[in-house]
Amino acid sequence: MRRRIRAAAVLFFCIVGLIAGAGKQAVYAESETPEEAFSGEVGMLKQDGSNYVMQVTVENSGEDFTGTVQVILESNDMASGNCAYQTEITLPAQGRKQYTITVPQRAVETVRGRGTLNFLDGKGNLVQSITLTNVFGNTLQGIPVGILSDQYSGLTYLDAGGEDFSFPNMSYPLKLLELDESNLQGYLEGLYFLIIDQFNVASLSQENIQAIQEWVEGGGCLLIGTGAYGEQTLSGFDEYFLDVDVLSVSEPPEENFLTANAGKYGYYYFYDIVDADLSQMAVAELDYHNLHNYYESTEYPFVCSSIGDGAAAIFFCSLGEKEMQKLEDYMILSIYSEILYQSNSYNQVDWYSNLEYTGQRALAFIDSRNTDVDFGLLKVLIGIYVVVVGPVLYLLLRKCKKSEWYWVGVPVLGLAFIAAVFFLGNGAKVNETRVYSVTAQRADSSQEDTYFLAYHSGTKPWKVQLEDRYEVAGPGWSGYRYYSSSASNVRDYYYMVDMNSQGLSVGIKPEENFESAFLYAGGKTEAKGSLRAAGLMLTSDTGYGTGYYGVLEGTVTNDTSCDMDYLAVWADSYIMVFSDVKAGESLDLRQADEAGRCVYQSSVDTCDELLYSMVNLYSNYPDIGYEQEDMAALLIGLGLADEARPSEQSTAVIAGVIRDYEKAVADKCSETSYGCLYSYAEMEGEQDAAN
Repeated sequence: MRRRIRAAAVLFFCIVGLIAGAGKQAVYAESETPEEAFSGEVGMLKQDGSNYVMQVTVENSGEDFTGTVQVILESNDMASGNCAYQTEITLPAQGRKQYTITVPQRAVETVRGRGTLNFLDGKGNLVQSITLTNVFGNTLQGIPVGILSDQYSGLTYLDAGGEDFSFPNMSYPLKLLELDESNLQGYLEGLYFLIIDQFNVASLSQENIQAIQEWVEGGGCLLIGTGAYGEQTLSGFDEYFLDVDVLSVSEPPEENFLTANAGKYGYYYFYDIVDADLSQMAVAELDYHNLHNYYESTEYPFVCSSIGDGAAAIFFCSLGEKEMQKLEDYMILSIYSEILYQSNSYNQVDWYSNLEYTGQRALAFIDSRNTDVDFGLLKVLIGIYVVVVGPVLYLLLRKCKKSEWYWVGVPVLGLAFIAAVFFLGNGAKVNETRVYSVTAQRADSSQEDTYFLAYHSGTKPWKVQLEDRYEVAGPGWSGYRYYSSSASNVRDYYYMVDMNSQGLSVGIKPEENFESAFLYAGGKTEAKGSLRAAGLMLTSDTGYGTGYYGVLEGTVTNDTSCDMDYLAVWADSYIMVFSDVKAGESLDLRQADEAGRCVYQSSVDTCDELLYSMVNLYSNYPDIGYEQEDMAALLIGLGLADEARPSEQSTAVIAGVIRDYEKAVADKCSETSYGCLYSYAEMEGEQDAAN
């Protein structure tokens, strides 16, 4: 009898296992390579506006090949994920082909210029991989560091081995530039850091010395090595700028300022982590107490002072000392960071006003509202259990003369069955690809940019086909995704761009269910008209409407072919958002506000402020008067318009958002599409309430 019961249980769990196993997906596999039959290279052909056209050259010395050539560009930030550009290709034996791929600037800004060129067979298996270096040549942006030194070769380690340095709103390798009297001023304005070591500053012209001082006062970071060369490197500067004297220099192996004060200033930490013998260095004892607002590092042998908007760091030794060259790459980056933090220009940087940061978080807000679960499949599975599994179980128990157990086993085993399918087979999770697209376009331009997120609950690589108007695609922005990327090395990827007979498609290689991706696509479309303004000015009159800080006055005309669900007017650090502005309608801002059509207004300087008030990520207000998803979409257009806004403060941004806009995806998937049209208008001054 027990054997029969065990047999019934085995049968039941076999059924569960088969159904649960059906939800598993095949994964990308690597096949063994018998020989290296392929060769190839990738280089930049031209820069087309903000896009980079890359030329791919591949050769085949083996048998006929039909498959996919994959160019993977390595990301600066592993959390962003590498990007793979895939192209279907037929390459005959002894054949050679060239083709191009177009990479958007926003993707270029996140890559190092390193990557791989992969050849995949018809089943997607890796056949051969070729390492790529310096893909973008000298066009890839770096963080320039100028060096004035008679011993330049001893300072090349200060590039931190090519590791990325994180600067506000960017992350790039340090790029060393060897400077001298003749080229100093030509490079100076483009530098972030200037290093002077083992160099006689007094030998420079007074014009160049003055240029260095003004550069630091304007926000530059200056690093000065001293030691045996202290008198030379500190000479030439005006006393008001850098009042530092060399009191003495200890020659090795004498006890010096660093060894004598290790416990006091924390230089023991530097000693421990570097394993440097400080007694073998020529160390200068400096009188720096006349420096304004000086700061003694607790980890590295220098003193730092803010100067104007910039900063200067004076080391107690030469940076060219062999003991200093023992610094590891992360420690070198830490020195740059510590100096940078002391500059007033760093403290004045607005980290969050750019489109890259704010816009991505706005898309994340939309995403957070749409990770629901579809229980439709569970209903089907319950039906299968009732019609098939339940009766089979009943017959087995009846044959074993234990039919009374059926009423106990039905709910228990039924719940176990559903749980097994839910957790093992992923059967209850959303199985469709969903896309949320926001297309931003200057109303009178034919160029459009679409930023969108998409996700799918599967675990294998997936993609969506774009409409044929798109010419370029790639990652939307780096970082700030809900899930970490699976792109842990240069041969792996997260983002995927396919070029096939149907055109461009984009997708991801997910790591887990509900994996989502921020994507970008650019293309051509027709101009939509313009958004015009007349008599636009900011008044301090708070006597009407809901304006608390004062309001905008004037007339705005929607001279486009689109009805605007919401229209924003942003000028002079003040923004007003109006609802339901029809195509061709002229809106008197004062009258519209009095009529209750202004759904949001505030004094605001940056898009990030809007994200925290107009689109709030952390709570929902019950009486906000608008859909926050719509405002999140509007924020994309405002961010892009603000990024390209003319520098004149009198220029206002007018931007409108349209629901159910032109679709970005050609596939039959669930897409929520928004459009953002924007224009610029000139302000006519500020009106005082008393006038």
